[in-house]
Amino acid sequence: MISSAVTEPLGAVAVAEPVAQLRNVRRLVAEGLASDEPLTLAALYLIDCAADMVGCLEDGDLESARDALGSARAAVVSATYAVRRIHDLSRMEQGERMV
Repeated sequence: MISSAVTEPLGAVAVAEPVAQLRNVRRLVAEGLASDEPLTLAALYLIDCAADMVGCLEDGDLESARDALGSARAAVVSATYAVRRIHDLSRMEQGERMV
């Protein structure tokens, strides 16, 4: 059974703090890691998607749920691209070492 806390929309105050924390995490990641690396770029994008999704929780309606799903799909695409890019770069480096 789903509790009412899960089914009721969150208020603006309840959403603002986690979004602010995610934005702070994004800033720390961007400052601490090479921002041109595929995995770092994917991590930054995933944080952005998470912040967007948390922001959608405030309304709690069908349109917000669709927006959250769109952000989740975008995050998956970004992470998949990063893994493939890293895989390709690793294979190229291995090929160069063999020559």
